[in-house]
Amino acid sequence: MSRLEKANQIIELLILLQTSYRGLTIDEIAEKFECTRRSAERMKALIVANFPNKIEEVENQTDRKKRWRFKKGSVNYLINLTPQDFANLEVCKDSLTNSTQKNEIQKLIDKLKILDSNNTHNADIEATLEAQGYAVRQGFRENISLEILEKINEAVLCQKQIKFKYYNEEKIVNPYGLLIGEKIYLIARFDNNDKNYTFRLSKIEQIQITNNYFDRDEKFDIKEFSQKSFGVFQDDEMEVKLEFKKSAHEVLEYNFHPTQKIEELENGNFEVTFTASGQYEIITELLKWRDCVKIISPEKLKQEYKNTVISMFNNLD
Repeated sequence: MSRLEKANQIIELLILLQTSYRGLTIDEIAEKFECTRRSAERMKALIVANFPNKIEEVENQTDRKKRWRFKKGSVNYLINLTPQDFANLEVCKDSLTNSTQKNEIQKLIDKLKILDSNNTHNADIEATLEAQGYAVRQGFRENISLEILEKINEAVLCQKQIKFKYYNEEKIVNPYGLLIGEKIYLIARFDNNDKNYTFRLSKIEQIQITNNYFDRDEKFDIKEFSQKSFGVFQDDEMEVKLEFKKSAHEVLEYNFHPTQKIEELENGNFEVTFTASGQYEIITELLKWRDCVKIISPEKLKQEYKNTVISMFNNLD
């Protein structure tokens, strides 16, 4: 039995314990799930361990058998809103271009925050997204249809394969998460392949969630994956050293990369160092700083930056 099937059985048992007034015996659990009494004991023990204050033993004078059920109102505990719920809503809202729809989503978020008795809305949404392990924010974002984001989110959470058209080719992949930057990319794998592939969401069409489950690689960490590159594309890593003029003091509050270190030099300028791949995206970012930044190393990045500026200058003719 796969982990997903076991998880589905536990969820089903939780529902049965909630809806059963008289409670369930070990034998009834074993009969319901067509398993041994020992397996039924383990299922019950797992639930008791995770919900010690929500499950109770029921006395029955008729058959003298031990029965268990969830206390009245425990279902509310199971469906409490979480910071992840609010984070998902924020992602959906940010993807919309229609201002009216964005306002409606914001009103919904505000209403849910009022109803949320645990005040989970006070959690840092960006930190929640990172902790969630399904999305990483990087810079500006591309506008994507809400339907695509919703289906990818559902598929990632349920560990179901998705099917879509990509540059007129049909793809069936195991979705692992999103890299959210100026453009949004899906990180996914093909069956029986541990290589990570990126798909630009704006090029995805006719997306569908299949009924096929996949086993997620538990060693994969999207945050760790994203930190290997400056943006989305990954090539050879570089030890990057930059020097910013002292007039660009806002660099002290700027996050170029998770591995960055910033040091103030004797001349008042600022030195920024980090390790990353993605030469094209590094250059694109540095162009925004105009003459306030100087590339110290590596030499190949400095040369490519120079070639880019010369090419741009030649296009002015």
